[in-house]
Amino acid sequence: MEIESADEVAIVGIGCNFPGGEGIDSFWKVLEEGKNCTVEIPPERFNAKEWYDADDNKPGKMCTTRAALLDEFNTFDNHLFGINNMEAERMDPQQKLLIECTYKALEDAGVPVESVSGTRTGVFIGKMRISWQRKCV
Repeated sequence: MEIESADEVAIVGIGCNFPGGEGIDSFWKVLEEGKNCTVEIPPERFNAKEWYDADDNKPGKMCTTRAALLDEFNTFDNHLFGINNMEAERMDPQQKLLIECTYKALEDAGVPVESVSGTRTGVFIGKMRISWQRKCV
């Protein structure tokens, strides 16, 4: 495809994950319904009670026990992407989500993943900058 103007862009596939559901249809439904997708933080995700204090000025504490969380967090199929178990265990969860969403965008576009290698294909990403640290035991 030849682009005649720098303003012309073709979006051919979308892969996304948001609190409230996976995919663009779920995203629009949440927006249309004005749904609040925050939930109480489950203890297996984070011990919110340990860090909670109603005083939002208290150093080292947080003033909420709610968060907007993704469904099926950290259910990454590393073997699908040729990533061994040890490497997958050490990966930032946001890297895993990025790989999955890229795969889903290509799938949504009807583009076999194998056909992309060596082509002029762009992946454009919107992401929050939040650090992640793996717990060492």
